[in-house]
Amino acid sequence: MDYLEDPYSDDEGYEPIDESTETVDSKNYKVLTKDNIQQNQEHDVALLSSALSVPRTAAAVLLLNYKWNVENGQEAWFSDEDAVRESVGLLMKPDAGSRKHGELLVCGICFEPYRYNALCESVVAVAYCDHSFCAACLRIYVSVAIDEGPRCLDLRCPEMSCRAVIGKDMVNLLVTRKDRKKYFEFYLRSYVELNSERKWCPAPDCGCAIEYELGSESSGVICECLRSFCWHCAEDSHSPVECETVKNWILKNNSESENVTWVLANTKPCPKCKVPIEKGIGCMHMTCKPPCGYHFCWICLGSYRSHDSRACNGYKETVRRGESEVDRLRASAREYIRRYAHYFERWNANRKSREKAEADLLEVKTTKLQQLGEKLCLPAGQLNFVTEAWEQIVECRRVLKWTYVYGYYMAPEEQTKTELFEYLQGQAEVALERLHDYAENKVQEYFRDDADLEKFNEVFRKELANLTRVTGRYFANFLKGLENGLSEVDDAPLEVRHVSRTDGDWQCPICTFLNDGEHNICYSCMMVRGS
Repeated sequence: MDYLEDPYSDDEGYEPIDESTETVDSKNYKVLTKDNIQQNQEHDVALLSSALSVPRTAAAVLLLNYKWNVENGQEAWFSDEDAVRESVGLLMKPDAGSRKHGELLVCGICFEPYRYNALCESVVAVAYCDHSFCAACLRIYVSVAIDEGPRCLDLRCPEMSCRAVIGKDMVNLLVTRKDRKKYFEFYLRSYVELNSERKWCPAPDCGCAIEYELGSESSGVICECLRSFCWHCAEDSHSPVECETVKNWILKNNSESENVTWVLANTKPCPKCKVPIEKGIGCMHMTCKPPCGYHFCWICLGSYRSHDSRACNGYKETVRRGESEVDRLRASAREYIRRYAHYFERWNANRKSREKAEADLLEVKTTKLQQLGEKLCLPAGQLNFVTEAWEQIVECRRVLKWTYVYGYYMAPEEQTKTELFEYLQGQAEVALERLHDYAENKVQEYFRDDADLEKFNEVFRKELANLTRVTGRYFANFLKGLENGLSEVDDAPLEVRHVSRTDGDWQCPICTFLNDGEHNICYSCMMVRGS
């Protein structure tokens, strides 16, 4: 199979991939809009009502008490119907015919007499007991409960000794439109908040929920609003690191003594003219303003024209000799902060790049693709590969960001794993920078009036699609390796564990990728050479 020429170097290795061989992992979650939630509620209520031969109001009461789990509610009902009725407040209804129209009754709240009106029996019939209340008092009682919050969904009879439930049909008949709207908002939200398999998206003003398959290996989910977060801790999706590690990292970043290092990640002097620069674009390729015009890497400040991202991802400890004990303690403290600043700076840089990439992705979807289609006279369907590239960039920036937290907490004694990790992380950095820079800058050529449609289809489309697939495949393998604790090192024979340069390029027997001999791990599929 022929290799595509890499747009940024003379290295070989970007191999065209047959899309038919690509597999798509099935999601372990579903995104639920408010319409989906309402439809699911109606479906579950109808299903349980039919199965138990009870009114829909009673089925809704059961589902609220059994956390919107149809199977649990049905099983409990058939096991002991009387106990379930007593527990949820579905008491046996009294005989309404025992009362006569115009009969004098006494309200159990205000103790004022009132005449029973048979025409209003539809209101009274919703209650599962025989206690009497005037409509005005009952309306106030329900309205106050709604103002107090979601507990109104389990509202019981005003009579202290009575456990009869007041269902949503009765609420609908009694209260004002404003209170009715609040009540049904609580009712809608209960479908998510009462069930352990569902959570709201933490993004502000989103309104969508996630239904998750409990016990799944992957905890990262992506909402319809493109917000990705961890199901377990609701923080930003953070594979390959654990929730507890993220918690420790966030606490460390919020510490007053260590938070001063945030300055290092926001401004840096130009290596040539020393003018302070704040990073504001997606990739790490920086260009100082005229008249300087110097091109450099934001991470290591090296010249970008001869830059290799692999050279600036690993942490290098400063070695000091001939110092006193006090000096060593001071140096150790400085080294501790320097090491933290190293990882924080790169974590923060990728965090900002991801935020910018998310904004660029939104712009691509809303305006850029339409403009590009009009310029090149192409339908939107033929430009989806641009959107896919930006979606891949966003995801890869997320993974790369958290690999720096992974590296910070790696055990110091695992030197071989650390060297392997930094090599793989550096390769990931290289691949992502190529893709990000290509998607960000190369596309600009085709917004000009003299844009070449043939070049767009024959060169840009193929190269961007290929970079997207290869980068995505590498990051997927890299992530899987980190989640497995880089077990390749433990499983590999002793003679191939050491991270060092080997003689000549070698082709992986599994994926046929041509590796450059710098390492004994395949760049594409992470197979250990010789295993």
